[in-house]
Amino acid sequence: MIIDSHAHFEPRMLKLDRMVAKMDRAGVDRVALIPAMNDALPHTPERLLATLRTLMQSRAGRLLAEGIHRAVLTPEGDLRLQGRVYAIYARPDNAAVGEALGVYPDRFYGWIFLNPRNNPSVLDELERWRSVPGMVGVKLHPHWHDYRTTLLEPILGRCQELGLPVLIHLGFRKRGAYREMAERFPGLAIVAAHAGFPFYNDLWSYARRRSNLHVDLSSPYIDEALARAAVSAMGAERCLYGTDSPYGFQDDHDHSYDYGAIKGWVERLPVTSAEQQRIFGDNFLRLVS
Repeated sequence: MIIDSHAHFEPRMLKLDRMVAKMDRAGVDRVALIPAMNDALPHTPERLLATLRTLMQSRAGRLLAEGIHRAVLTPEGDLRLQGRVYAIYARPDNAAVGEALGVYPDRFYGWIFLNPRNNPSVLDELERWRSVPGMVGVKLHPHWHDYRTTLLEPILGRCQELGLPVLIHLGFRKRGAYREMAERFPGLAIVAAHAGFPFYNDLWSYARRRSNLHVDLSSPYIDEALARAAVSAMGAERCLYGTDSPYGFQDDHDHSYDYGAIKGWVERLPVTSAEQQRIFGDNFLRLVS
């Protein structure tokens, strides 16, 4: 079974029925949906993405990338790109994903998107949505929601108690304190999005000592070389197939998302067929079961 562990429910860019049709054509069986957290964004040029990936390879580069990140944020925490402001949603709409699970219960899972920064009832929100069939874990985004990961301790502790994995887009410095999270919650399965962005090799090296730390292979934040390096460093049993759909990797035929791009990366990995299947779906099922 092939399961996309990281995709965004963004019907303004890719409607649900069209998404299912594209999954069918690409041979993707199921997708784990994340509620939209921002206005639909413009396509990012590959040259800019390549520069970003290069910067992430060193601490000095990450400091520069952090400065660029800060420069594009408005005082309200939204994104200003090419002269236009794109809203970052403080409360992503978990109900929208819940509805999608009801329409296609055999094709989709759901991540419960939580933001502790401005929500005093965040644990109540977790309790509300975890009972919805198909909801399998929690999504966190300290990078764009702009908070230190110490703020996550009540959520991480509750997820550890419940056996729910967390999918987290790490931020810079204290907004991406993966070592502290992995050590303080050793029974919690943590999936660092986008091969551990923005830390990459530093996280992969550390993860050899922490069996609860995983990565997904999603997004144009990484490329095929970085995906291969992550699998080589961490092992196939700690890497999950994901896409970040509908962002990046445009289909030349209809100019929407190309499900074949990252799937091809996994198919070309120098691993056994059993290891490939772990990345494509078995690891995800193990974490959410």
